[in-house]
Amino acid sequence: MLLNFDALASQFDSQRGLPQPALAAWMKAVNGIASGVRLNVVEPGIGTGRIALPLAMVGHAVTGADISAAMLATCAESAAALGVGEHLTLIQADAVYLPLPDQWFDLGVIAQLLYLVPDWPAVLDELARLVKPGGHVVHLTEPTREGANLRRWSGAWREMIESTGYRHTALSPTDAEVRAEFQRRWPDVEVQELASWEFGQSVSQAMDSYAGRLRPLYMSVSDDDWRKTSDRFLQWASMEFPDKEARLEGTVTLTAMIAAV
Repeated sequence: MLLNFDALASQFDSQRGLPQPALAAWMKAVNGIASGVRLNVVEPGIGTGRIALPLAMVGHAVTGADISAAMLATCAESAAALGVGEHLTLIQADAVYLPLPDQWFDLGVIAQLLYLVPDWPAVLDELARLVKPGGHVVHLTEPTREGANLRRWSGAWREMIESTGYRHTALSPTDAEVRAEFQRRWPDVEVQELASWEFGQSVSQAMDSYAGRLRPLYMSVSDDDWRKTSDRFLQWASMEFPDKEARLEGTVTLTAMIAAV
């Protein structure tokens, strides 16, 4: 999937931010790793900082890298607003090659990143280079389970957008593939489910500005096809969900694969 992260930067946190209980669970997991010590943390694919900024807020030193200048700018603005700029270093760089010193970091973090990188094992190679012995590498994912209404909604959208010739691809790598690559580098690996939460919105809320919110995810679809398809989908939604307060809901589980280096 081709994603335009420069276009997504302004809306990313509102759509992908973690709820407070999940953030608390994430911080608890990091506290268990830190054992009271200030960590030197690196996050390739830091994006807007939704995972890393909470670490900077409690005093950990965070180095974040991203290929999107807009994402980094949003992250820097958030850090300044939170008053944690002194704990944050940002660089524009590809996750498969980071201009950072060997064995410099105590903790390496990647969150919802590997499926975006064709040579995703190279990201793990970089973390194996950057994280010192005795440190940890954490891979965070957010698997989602859709409710019945949301499955119906999502299925209809997929069918319509693929009628333009666009094809969704199965997310790769799988959890099993990532774990195998983790264990090849770091045999001591465990998986923890940190938190689960429900998400959802009404049909009316989902329809509001629907085409504009999704457009950055489908930049390969022509403007004409996009307009026709989004209009057709919204017409379908109006007929299939006459009760505009019906809920489109699901459950997210924040999951951490943790390797001891």
